[in-house]
Amino acid sequence: MGRRFGKTVLGVHRLTPALHGYPVAWFSPTYKMLEEVWRDTKRFYGEAIRHKDEQLMRLETWGGGVIDFWSLDRADSVRGRKYKRVIVDEAAMVPGLEEAWPAVIRPTLTDLKGEADFLSTPKGRNYFYDLFQRGQRDDRPDWFSASAPTSANPYIDPAEIEDARRELPELVFRQEYLAEFVDAGGARISRAWLKHGPAPDGLSVTMGVDLAISTKTDADYTAVAVLGRATDGRLFVLDVQRIRAPFHDVLRFVESMAGKWQPRSIAIEQVQFQAAVIQELLRTTKLPVLGVKPDRDKVTRFQPLEARYQQGLVTHVPGLPGEFEDELLAFPVGRHDDMVDALAYAYAAPEPSGFRVRGATA
Repeated sequence: MGRRFGKTVLGVHRLTPALHGYPVAWFSPTYKMLEEVWRDTKRFYGEAIRHKDEQLMRLETWGGGVIDFWSLDRADSVRGRKYKRVIVDEAAMVPGLEEAWPAVIRPTLTDLKGEADFLSTPKGRNYFYDLFQRGQRDDRPDWFSASAPTSANPYIDPAEIEDARRELPELVFRQEYLAEFVDAGGARISRAWLKHGPAPDGLSVTMGVDLAISTKTDADYTAVAVLGRATDGRLFVLDVQRIRAPFHDVLRFVESMAGKWQPRSIAIEQVQFQAAVIQELLRTTKLPVLGVKPDRDKVTRFQPLEARYQQGLVTHVPGLPGEFEDELLAFPVGRHDDMVDALAYAYAAPEPSGFRVRGATA
């Protein structure tokens, strides 16, 4: 369903087996996303609720039923439960849904021959897309799928949707408002533009860093991209890595990558907590760190590099991680864009005077 279609309202209505003595459950990608649904459900079922446990997020009805609320960032805690119906909200955003569904959620439906609803706005062609496709196949009568755009909600002003159509890139609008599973491979970079080969010596090396200080499984990554420039204008992506790590481990990660490639400049986005990372690197190292204050959105920031890809001027060296090209081909509608953003910073990195030109090998 498109954004603001009303999927949460639909999901809350689908918990009604709890009024007839059955246990049901609501699953969200993160605990934070549960909070609004918890409030809406209590309000909707009102006097039908006999008891509520705010800490466990558990409602008991006068009919003998139960409504449990679970965060899928801790999916294993669900083991041992049984349900008549489960709602998986924002299913396209659930990290590891491909593992959580068969191993954790599906077994909870076995005792009561239960049902599962997967509600979401699309997010590229991920596992939610695979489940949706099951409902389109004649040989899977146990699955059903349907879609609806934002405009199907009569409470949304059509003028707001038209404003979004004018403001957003076409593929983003189609995904977020038309509820289409867009072909992320054609989002910004065509697969046909990708070139692979070794890098020559004599490259001028810059490094870009996109920071995220978190270890949660659904958090963004800290990404580092290393870019080499040849004198004839060709660009070589020499290395791209990403991690989820706390503050001090991020510092060591950036230092390690800089020690390996000896870039002449390191561009790091300078907003909020990123500024503390920059200050600490400047205080404790002699790295050529440069804080960059972003004055453009990610897509606009990437456009100059996108043009170089289209012109055939960018080459990927062997050995880059596979998730880098997956992310690049999905940008800007993929689940993550940290490595792409780091590469954009590496491309835009200023060139301090007196830099050393480092030889690069394949």
